[in-house]
Amino acid sequence: MSSTPLPSQGFVFWPVGTGDSTTVVVRNDDSGDADVVLQIDLHDLHEGDGDTDDKYTPMVDRLVELLPQRDGKPYLSTFILTHPDKDHILGFESLLDAVEIDEIWHTPRIFQEYHGDGASEPCADAKAFQKEVERRRDVTIKKEGKDIPRGDRVRIIGHDSLFDEEPYKSFPKSWRHQPGNKLEILDGEDLSDRFTAFVLAPFKDTCEADQNNSSLALHVKLTSPNGEHTAQGLFFGDLSYDTLKRIVEKTRSLKNDEYLAHHTLLAPHHVSKTIMYKRIDGEDVLQKDPEILKEFEKEQLDPAYVVASAEPPFETVAGRNPPHQKARSRYEEVVEKGHFLCTHEHGDEDSPERIEFALSDTGLTHTKPGSDGSDGDGGDDDDSGGGGGGPTAGDAARRVRQSATPAVHTGYGAPHHD
Repeated sequence: MSSTPLPSQGFVFWPVGTGDSTTVVVRNDDSGDADVVLQIDLHDLHEGDGDTDDKYTPMVDRLVELLPQRDGKPYLSTFILTHPDKDHILGFESLLDAVEIDEIWHTPRIFQEYHGDGASEPCADAKAFQKEVERRRDVTIKKEGKDIPRGDRVRIIGHDSLFDEEPYKSFPKSWRHQPGNKLEILDGEDLSDRFTAFVLAPFKDTCEADQNNSSLALHVKLTSPNGEHTAQGLFFGDLSYDTLKRIVEKTRSLKNDEYLAHHTLLAPHHVSKTIMYKRIDGEDVLQKDPEILKEFEKEQLDPAYVVASAEPPFETVAGRNPPHQKARSRYEEVVEKGHFLCTHEHGDEDSPERIEFALSDTGLTHTKPGSDGSDGDGGDDDDSGGGGGGPTAGDAARRVRQSATPAVHTGYGAPHHD
């Protein structure tokens, strides 16, 4: 079956059940086809128990079909793993067999996860991932971080004690990154005019926390070819309230607020209420110091969306896994009506369509289900237009802030978020 091509630039969120699979198109070639593509996490239920239900995208097959070709093989510029839970890595072994992956980004957590008392057994795809990144590690060390061949590159993001001992003690610092760093090189090419990924987490003292709270967190910014428009997204893996609070406070203290600005917020942990509530004495207590969604609301650009990568029903019973209705209701309060988008409610519920945000020289658009057009919510942080209503005072403040010169130097050499 032939699928709609990827956008020339933008974000694509796929219906994959309750799990994450996000495709980021950074650049297109002269013919308008996608050329540089990233994949953040993978959840392919067709690779798990062989579930062939049409409502779940067969992610490996879809990427093989839609990715650009290099030397006769599908080519993925970068695979980014936020953390090694099954709902973020399912299908990786098949993807590795079918696609050439130039570069992999991951946190040190993959090496912590399955060791020590009470450690759980990793899924087959987590084992395959660890084996592959260790192979790339050895290549990087052998070549002292220089002239790493395509298909052998790996970046490790986050502090960890593993760098105190061999073999990681010899892992080149040029391939290690921490919160506060910018990453703008893909395929060995400086793409800073089109792409910036800013590392928000994990922090030094959370790298050895539970797998969810050691998730890689990124702000991703795409810039249109004419340089006039952007698509900006926040990706937090499965982080919960305390770590998100720390991200907001640390980022603002360093005057890096621009890296909280966003058009799309992928709801952390598949719309879990743990990003806004804590369970205290058997009750869900909304955390208000600060109220985290209100903080993110301040950083919304125009248009602004929350994306839920989850399959209904949204749970209302205490103790159930996400997605949670209580969290959904809170999200719906901080975006315009219709701007909370669930991957399994986008189009026909029996065969949902991907959620796509396409960036071009005319702005950012969300593609309507069942059409090749947009929903009329065009524009980006420079536009006053949007899906509904006029600009608010908050909108104006965000545009002023966004256009201002950053108060501190960012990127390599900038203060790290330890």
